[in-house]
Amino acid sequence: MIKQISSLAFCKSMILTLFLSVSSVFAQHNENTNNKREESVTLSYGLPFSYSLDTYTGWDIKNDAGDVLSSGSGNINEVFSKPGNYSVSIHEKHNHDSKSSCDHDQYPSKISVKVSPLKMVFDFSSIQFSKKIEGGQPAEGIMVTVNAVYSSYNNTSADYHHGFTTAGVGTSLSGRLNKDIVSLKNGVNKLEFSLEGSTTKGNNIMIEFKDINDQVQPYTLTEKN
Repeated sequence: MIKQISSLAFCKSMILTLFLSVSSVFAQHNENTNNKREESVTLSYGLPFSYSLDTYTGWDIKNDAGDVLSSGSGNINEVFSKPGNYSVSIHEKHNHDSKSSCDHDQYPSKISVKVSPLKMVFDFSSIQFSKKIEGGQPAEGIMVTVNAVYSSYNNTSADYHHGFTTAGVGTSLSGRLNKDIVSLKNGVNKLEFSLEGSTTKGNNIMIEFKDINDQVQPYTLTEKN
């Protein structure tokens, strides 16, 4: 009798273990299936959108209404001429019979693209400093001017309020817009910033200007004493 009870308990334990194992595998598979990687990007109307894919990977682009606007395979090179929200679906081919751990998604399954009706491009050929930046010295009092070409899809103005930051070893430089808010008009706008902070000698620094869409446009500064 004791042996029968022991055998019955052992069988129940094995069944429970098997059930938990199957449930765990199913849950993991379900998690991997649902845990698709997605990305998002913001760009201005009329600017190119590029994304590198291998030759056999398919894709399609849909508008907010779900209409397919374009499709293909391999690298994506598209220009969104109209503002709005778009989605890029990427279709990777997998060998489902393969047991290789390398057979997984290389690319995001979806890229959400927000196309802004505002466009702003810094003209770095016009950038000027009121005096040279000296390494190890405070930069207060140095003015930075740069032209920015602005346009809007609906021919409207926009308020700009961004300063800039810098990246590089030994730099604490930042720029503050002289006017708290600048009303950008269609065409060329001259922006003026006041430098703050300092930087060490001999290091390259990257000035990270932000456009009207809060996207960074970098400028490399190499001339420092």
